[in-house]
Amino acid sequence: MESKNLLIVGIDPGITTAYAVLDIEGRILKLDSSKQLELNSVISGVIEFGKAVIVGTDKAKAPNLAETLATKLGARIITPQEDLKVEDKKKITGNYNFGDEHQADALASALFAHRQIKPLLDKIDYFAGQNRREDIKDKIKELVIIKKISIKGAASLLEKKDEAAKIIEKVIVEKKLSEQDFLRLHDKLRRYENEIRIIKNHNSHLLKSIANLENEAKTRPVRKTSEKPGSFADKRIGCLERAVKSKEAEYEKLKSAIRNLNKVISNINDFYILKKLDNLGMNEFNFKRRVLDIKKNDILLVDDPNIASEALIELLKGRIFLVVHKKPISKKTENLPFIFINTKNLKIEEEKYFGFAEKKHFDAEKGKIDWVTKMVEDYKKEKRQMI
Repeated sequence: MESKNLLIVGIDPGITTAYAVLDIEGRILKLDSSKQLELNSVISGVIEFGKAVIVGTDKAKAPNLAETLATKLGARIITPQEDLKVEDKKKITGNYNFGDEHQADALASALFAHRQIKPLLDKIDYFAGQNRREDIKDKIKELVIIKKISIKGAASLLEKKDEAAKIIEKVIVEKKLSEQDFLRLHDKLRRYENEIRIIKNHNSHLLKSIANLENEAKTRPVRKTSEKPGSFADKRIGCLERAVKSKEAEYEKLKSAIRNLNKVISNINDFYILKKLDNLGMNEFNFKRRVLDIKKNDILLVDDPNIASEALIELLKGRIFLVVHKKPISKKTENLPFIFINTKNLKIEEEKYFGFAEKKHFDAEKGKIDWVTKMVEDYKKEKRQMI
């Protein structure tokens, strides 16, 4: 589907309201003004030309109409640090034709906004040219301007569009589904089913723990008033009461964990499942291997990856590619045959054996990695070791 032209809108509210529409290159597409011009009329006049990404005004404090217009259009608002002076607006609009002073103010607002954003647009044009991304240049501009994310981050998000979404789009447009497309969707469905099964099993384990705690609470001894203070029984009961309080606290903690897991299950498509290890030592792996059941393409969440066993690295390198780590990795650890991602820019919900990372943050961090260089370096090291 062809993308819409990106627009910059200048607005001058008042008894006579005027607006100007520019394309992203700063060329005038429309100038209009009218007494008591309604907001819906302005919006209709704008969207016929494309998608507005910027609304500009000549006031330092954006008028309500400008803010409302930006919100309705899903655009970013740009204002000057102080109100534009009459002479400044004349300089900006000096080479253009317009109908009245209100249109001149609207045009000055749009042109000022374009000048403010022009250096960023030039950077995106340069990036697209250098990286052969001309086909998604306008989409990058839209994301960078409106969402205020980095140019590389925007490009990464667009390039790593969900495979299932691409297949569905292909089915809608071309009205056909190839055998290869079907197999990819089927594989994705199986992975999701496996992830849901892992979460449900963990959830079931927590529910059993809660049931055991409830049974312990029901069978706790009742303190008898006839016993003398300071007696052995009295001390024993006090000790048991403290133990029960501790269990009750654990019970509440488990209930909270259940709530979090239910939230993750209901939004499973928004999370990656990470399997937790304290380190990359063989003892830690053997201790948790039955619970975690680590398989090919799983993602590990490791507290300290600098503690590593050569035997485990050899075992994992054919299965694991991504390792999310909490503690900073050493130079030696960087040479391990994995891609490392720091948790500092991720949002992760953690349970005892699993972590659940929000995909949007995780994918953004993955997009910053030079995958090709890493794979080439690992391949060269493996060849050297074989020689």
